Amino acid sequence: MLSSLCHMLDMIWEEQLGIEVVYQWVQWLQSSSLSYLGFDNEIVLSKGDLTCVEDGGDNRACPDDAPPDLTIPRIIRYNDDKRHEAFLHGIHDCMICFSELPGVDFIKLPCHHFFCQKCMQTYCKMHVKEGTVVKLLCPDTKCEGVVPPNILKRLLGEDEFERWEGLLLQRTLDAMADVVYCPRCQTACLEDVGDEAVCSSCLFSFCTLCRERRHVGVECLSPEEKLIILERRQKSGQVKGDIQKVMDEVRSIKEILKDAKQCPRCKMAISKIEGCNKMTCWNCGRFFCYQCNAAISGYDHFKGDCVVFDQEEIDRWEMQMNQRQQRQVVAQAQAEIFEGEYGYPCPTCRNPIPKVLSKSFICKGISGAASLVIMRMMQLPAFCVKKPKCAISRTTACGYFVSSEKCCHSGFLLPWWCFHL
Repeated sequence: MLSSLCHMLDMIWEEQLGIEVVYQWVQWLQSSSLSYLGFDNEIVLSKGDLTCVEDGGDNRACPDDAPPDLTIPRIIRYNDDKRHEAFLHGIHDCMICFSELPGVDFIKLPCHHFFCQKCMQTYCKMHVKEGTVVKLLCPDTKCEGVVPPNILKRLLGEDEFERWEGLLLQRTLDAMADVVYCPRCQTACLEDVGDEAVCSSCLFSFCTLCRERRHVGVECLSPEEKLIILERRQKSGQVKGDIQKVMDEVRSIKEILKDAKQCPRCKMAISKIEGCNKMTCWNCGRFFCYQCNAAISGYDHFKGDCVVFDQEEIDRWEMQMNQRQQRQVVAQAQAEIFEGEYGYPCPTCRNPIPKVLSKSFICKGISGAASLVIMRMMQLPAFCVKKPKCAISRTTACGYFVSSEKCCHSGFLLPWWCFHL
């Protein structure tokens, strides 16, 4: 096979004597080599039968001792190295700040998107500072590629990189449905069958639903029932320690669960303020329905009993649209009032001024030194609505030309301004 390719390349060489032949070789290899060898659907890679010139093979086609599974990755690595070398010597545009910089100033991600080091450093530090490490992905809006740890270590400081590792571990554990935390020492524990867990640090056996001591065969207490029991114990003096802190925590849980739903994956309490019933857990990123609390992936779930928008949300949206339309009507009416000869913007503050005299306007939107200018202009009188010829020459409001910032009609020192601007 390789001998046939070598033979065909030699023929092209002989046909193009004295002419550059490299591009013709490349073009033929890319477009006609497979059909020349008779490959239609697939190519089976294997070591050839011809191993030396004595067997009738071309010495340029004799394979070495390296098998294909080692040679092909070596070729791919060589190709990647050459591409990276060409990238470093080129000039590229950053898609965040749109700066034109050499390739050495860029960070190239495994997804082949690249951004300048300054933008990537700011982007990574922002997510680490805000704790949103699960969103630390490729900045391209249509890409979900991750930023590798070796690149993060280059962009972040030592303390920031340690914080990233800790936050990522914490978010990963929180996203696991079978991982709970010991209510005593806060050690991560694996949940056993039957909603129970044993802490590996303090050996405390507890219920994973109510976070209380293990109670086999007895249902968990609701926050209301816990609060009643704690209040009774506090009044009787049977409890030692900071019972008020525990009661405050139970009250907080009670209030949170009134208007919130728990994520079906990580059990985090999520409350909806407005919008549709497709919710996204900020902790683990799981989508779920706010009506039935079921885990979902798209909007097909809302073709059944659940709806995308509640009636209350629809009414609120319609009210907002009506208010917006009313504001547009008022704005249109105001624009018609100040249109044409009925009004002009103030030359100082640019606010539209209603006409109070036949040819005069008075602005109430400015004060101080600017008001003195208005008073002087009122002596012309005020703002004259006569439209002078306006090209590059400077004119006053009354239409007379200004020489050395002084009106040749009245002699007052005024800022030049034209109604045509």
